[in-house]
Amino acid sequence: MLNAGAGRRDLIVTLAGRVVSAFGDEVALVALTLRLQGDGAQPYEVGLLLAAGVIPLLLTARLVGRLVDSRDSRHLLVGAGIVETACTIPLVFLHSVVPIVLLVAALGAAASVSSATWSALVPRVVGEEHIAGAVSAQQSLSALVMVGAPAVGGLLAGTFGPGLPLAIDAATFVAVTLAAAAVRTRRAPAAQPGAGEPGGVRGGFEVLRADRVVAPLMAGAALVVLLVGMVDVVLVFLVRQTLHAGGVWFGVAEAAWMAGMVAGSVAAGRPGTDRARTRATILGMGVVCAALVPFAVVPDVWMLLPLSVIGGAANGSAVTCLSALLVSRTPEHERGRVSAAANAVFGGAQGISLLAGGAVAAVLSPRGVYAVAGLLGVAAVVVVGIIDAARASGRVRAESPDPAASPVS
Repeated sequence: MLNAGAGRRDLIVTLAGRVVSAFGDEVALVALTLRLQGDGAQPYEVGLLLAAGVIPLLLTARLVGRLVDSRDSRHLLVGAGIVETACTIPLVFLHSVVPIVLLVAALGAAASVSSATWSALVPRVVGEEHIAGAVSAQQSLSALVMVGAPAVGGLLAGTFGPGLPLAIDAATFVAVTLAAAAVRTRRAPAAQPGAGEPGGVRGGFEVLRADRVVAPLMAGAALVVLLVGMVDVVLVFLVRQTLHAGGVWFGVAEAAWMAGMVAGSVAAGRPGTDRARTRATILGMGVVCAALVPFAVVPDVWMLLPLSVIGGAANGSAVTCLSALLVSRTPEHERGRVSAAANAVFGGAQGISLLAGGAVAAVLSPRGVYAVAGLLGVAAVVVVGIIDAARASGRVRAESPDPAASPVS
């Protein structure tokens, strides 16, 4: 993939560190979810826990974007890793909802820094011509590792209690901090071409809004995330209360979704044009939503597995194609701000959806939440597809020669 040995080494170290951290995060999330549910928590409390990890992405977006584009990448990654480790250790011992939520929120704030920094650093590591392949490799490896993480989290929490999975998560943050320190490629502050423009340097949200391809796609994807994210709150209740299955089945259902993401992420490395990636993103979002609808009617827990694989494959494809679009269409000196803004858009949508899911779950059954989220999501994707087709058609007409201006032969 890479021409230089140093770049190949840094990519391996980067991917390994992020994959280990993703594994620990998923194991810990399953453990915390099971802990709250086992302690008698209500759906809105589970929703609050899940939202706490993503809401900081929205609240800190502008600050994080400026930090990533103005500070040394190694300093940011190591500092964020230390904070994440320090926040995870107390979770091993806590059972009260309030301190758990506060610590998870602090973790989310630190993760927003590390995520945006890694996203901006990877193109520097691999080179511009290898961005799509690097994004595909990162997404597929993360999904591959997390195939087993939910099941491992459910098994460990069920056998030894939630403390051990949370301790493992703390250890993974130590590993990713060491990996960040070992990466030789650094993204240091540099003079930014936009600094002399009227109004100063553009913020990440301004960059996204100015892109005619990305802007409508981001809006549609955020709406889908908002609708579909509600089901995360009720999956544990669907598995354990509606379908009367154990905690391991909850982890297995999560793992099946991630297994699908592996295939979807790998396949998404193939589309080589912006138009192909845009279409793949829209198609993937539509299949994700459609795959959720049957969750509302399945009579046995095992039937969740093939549906999860299909939905996960579509999810992996959509996420990878959209991520590659964002990176490839953004100037290098603005990638930190754009990454932070994109994280804020999707983190904010996910956080709102989790809170909404907890509220909706107080009125609807888990099956009802799946039906509403899936059907409304499909409708939203249809609208996005129509808007994108109209945009593409308008562009084609604008680029077509005017017959009236052609010379008469």
